[in-house]
Amino acid sequence: MSPVLFALGIWLPAIHSAWPQPAPAGYEVFPYGEETHGGVSLTPLLGPWIRNEALSEDPVQKTASLYPGNNYVARLLRRLAEDADDRFDTFLIRVKDGSIVILDGRGSLRWYPLDVGKYHSHPKKIEGRILDLDESPEIETSGSGWRRVETLHRDGDRLVRVAELRSRTTASVKFRIVYERPERVFGSNPPDIHGPEPLAEPVAVRIVPPLGRYGELLSGRLELQTLVIDPQIATVDFFIDGQLVGQVKKRPFATHLNLADPPREQRLEVRAWGPVGEFVGSDSVVLNRLDRPFAIRIAKIRPEHAGENAPVRVEAAVSVPRDAVLERVEFYRSEELVSTLDDFAEEAALRTAGTAHVGALIADFDTNDFVRVNARLADGREREDAELLQGADYQSEIDVQLIQIQVLVTDRRGNPVSGMTPSDFEVRENGQPRPVETVHTARDVPLVLGLTVDSSDSVLPIWRELHTIAANFLEAILAPEDRAFIVDFDDVVRLLQPLSQEKELLSRALGRLTPWGGTAVNDGLLFSLLQYGHEPGRRALVVITDGLDIHSRTRPGQSADYAQRLGLPIYFIELAQSEGTYAVHDPYAWGKRRVEREASGRLRRISRRTGGHVFPVRVLDENPPWTERIEQAFDEIEEDLRHQQVLAYYSDRPLGTAVEPEIRVTRRGLRLRSAVPLEGIE
Repeated sequence: MSPVLFALGIWLPAIHSAWPQPAPAGYEVFPYGEETHGGVSLTPLLGPWIRNEALSEDPVQKTASLYPGNNYVARLLRRLAEDADDRFDTFLIRVKDGSIVILDGRGSLRWYPLDVGKYHSHPKKIEGRILDLDESPEIETSGSGWRRVETLHRDGDRLVRVAELRSRTTASVKFRIVYERPERVFGSNPPDIHGPEPLAEPVAVRIVPPLGRYGELLSGRLELQTLVIDPQIATVDFFIDGQLVGQVKKRPFATHLNLADPPREQRLEVRAWGPVGEFVGSDSVVLNRLDRPFAIRIAKIRPEHAGENAPVRVEAAVSVPRDAVLERVEFYRSEELVSTLDDFAEEAALRTAGTAHVGALIADFDTNDFVRVNARLADGREREDAELLQGADYQSEIDVQLIQIQVLVTDRRGNPVSGMTPSDFEVRENGQPRPVETVHTARDVPLVLGLTVDSSDSVLPIWRELHTIAANFLEAILAPEDRAFIVDFDDVVRLLQPLSQEKELLSRALGRLTPWGGTAVNDGLLFSLLQYGHEPGRRALVVITDGLDIHSRTRPGQSADYAQRLGLPIYFIELAQSEGTYAVHDPYAWGKRRVEREASGRLRRISRRTGGHVFPVRVLDENPPWTERIEQAFDEIEEDLRHQQVLAYYSDRPLGTAVEPEIRVTRRGLRLRSAVPLEGIE
């Protein structure tokens, strides 16, 4: 929501249920509210509208054809037509405090009192009034030497706006504009295939999982927080492994729970209830669920017995992912197969992530021979490790912990850098160096991308362009194996599209975004962060918002704290108010700028802590065009994501204990901008 609207307090919808109940049979649902005045229903006109170019007349072209001359009247009408063309691209209608209030395509407000004939004065000596109020309201807007009269009526699913521009003489021009609902412009399949796609259901309640240090299993007493969005929720029950362990009846609906000690896998669940005991929603998460990447490492090489030519026993540790089956392990002396193990019946427990310890004897080796161990899963995946047989480091038995860290490295100018090698990094655990095994490029590791869009009223004037630019960004950045999800928020939060590789689904989900309502930035940000869960892959979140928060139910710092603990880079495209929209005589202008500065500062703090970036964009600015600035922001984000790299090393920390690596870039002139521990990547 724009700071102008926020400061004036004239555009805030009533907080409505985030989990609407189905309407009784025979009743029509009005998503934009119901309004009646003097027996005339204004309900069909309410809500956001976007011009259908194919069905509408072009005001500029029609006026120029009727008045091609260069006299005063012709110039005036052409100027009015150009202004109307810009303002008429989108509009949003509400009824507020006894007036029809219209937000136009420039983000400007016009008030028209419902008392027929009563004027309302606007800046720049412009006045507005309603001439007639029936099924087709007639509205007049007038200024110095000109007058515009508009008639509004519904035509099926569309709205028709007939506008007549008049000079102080009898000269006039009339044109017809046809509008669609935003969700119908991009958001549906062709009607003869599936029909319009419904909007995603708003979120009611979500668990905010407690975050320990990377790799740490949780136990003992801890705080469990929730993201409660539905304002009707009055009670939240907390369960551990199906047993009720707590009940909270006031915000912020958080409690302390006692987890098993020693730690083990446990399921947490919340169930939310309304004020009279009706069920509203639920959520559940699994804590301490280990699912390691498929990996193998030679753990021990030792002589089988005393003697100069004694054979050596080679032992290896194989990390088996959850639900995977270890099929075969082969031992090679250089390129010669020495031993094959394929009976792992006793390791059936490996179907829930674990480590298999295997070994073989190798004899008759030369000084330059090496041992190679290859592991294969039933689904065909293979991993291998190799060591020289002479002079190898004899290690005690290990439990494989392959640590993978997403890094972004920049040069002195802040430009992202790729092409790094293991020798370009230094990794230490508890002060002890750990050799970097590999550095993967962005092409090697799939991306999990979140796109979160502010769909409050203030987005409507730029919605058409924003949809196209965002869809183009997803088309350009997502490789075939990458996935993305889309969240939108106004005063409620919705998951428009769960994680998907299908670009068509993602684009259609953007089309279902409907600008209407307030703003809940903190709720939208926190809900988006919860979508990542234990998903493997590189990570990033892009949030498009003005940053102002009116309707969030979470604490202001809750989303920021969780973002910092999760650590993934967050990029904000900040839709700031254009300076030109602040009227010189506006007594609230200073307050509006202050609110905007505070919101901007909050976004910058979050992005700085997570290694992301804030891209301020003054909407509707023309020099340079705001669309170019948004495209440039997406280009810079794309550049960062294409330069993400993933380094991997083996930790000697016992499984389930915290891993806190210190990572440093050793190549001169470069710095580490972000380092994000990842879930297991195959």
